[in-house]
Amino acid sequence: MAGATVLALMTTTGPADAATQASEQALAKPCGYSESGAFAWYNHCTTDGSRIQIRLDAVAGFDTNRCVDPGETRLGWAFEYRNAWYTGRLCRS
Repeated sequence: MAGATVLALMTTTGPADAATQASEQALAKPCGYSESGAFAWYNHCTTDGSRIQIRLDAVAGFDTNRCVDPGETRLGWAFEYRNAWYTGRLCRS
């Protein structure tokens, strides 16, 4: 019975599609600030297409604001930043 279920799933989605979906979900960054692959990232999770202003907490030097589009934005090297957060402001397009 389990084999028939697996076979049915494989014929509808295909093994390559299932593997791609699983790896995309595993690689998806959380909303907000994160670090991976030696880089700092900000993932602006939205459904309205808004651009937002974030505050970058720099390890050395001055903290700065930056506008980010929806989705993932690479901020720079992870050793350069401690955190980043939404300032509550939108950016003009």
